[in-house]
Amino acid sequence: MEDYTNDAVKAIMAAYTPIEVKTLLHNHDESNFVHHQTTDEIVDFYAEHNEDIHHWLLDDSSAFEYYNKAMCAYNYAQTQCTSDKERFYVQNEYLKDVVYIFIATVCYDLAASHGMLDQTMAEVEDYQLAIELKLQKEKLKLIQGGKK
Repeated sequence: MEDYTNDAVKAIMAAYTPIEVKTLLHNHDESNFVHHQTTDEIVDFYAEHNEDIHHWLLDDSSAFEYYNKAMCAYNYAQTQCTSDKERFYVQNEYLKDVVYIFIATVCYDLAASHGMLDQTMAEVEDYQLAIELKLQKEKLKLIQGGKK
């Protein structure tokens, strides 16, 4: 059977470094979602991956609890809006919540699958440095291979 990873998960895997993943595990502050800070970044990511995001959150039992609460809060907040401006603001906050819940869930799964849950931040930093060193060595070999 072929391993399937949806495109939204692949995008998070490509964007977040091991250090950023470990940081998100310990602190879900909005500032730690470093690649999804602005409304445009969040809306663009959501627009590109909304189906994958929602399926992921529906299928993950622990993420679903947060996703469901965010949806209920969003639905209630929409009933309290008195203008389109308020509705637009509430909608953007909801999209941010959904994207952040998704990213946090993916980061947890990444950390678990790479044995990072019990590692210290120093160990994760060493792991990331080892990956970066390997990539730099491969680049150097390519550069040197093209020279005579």
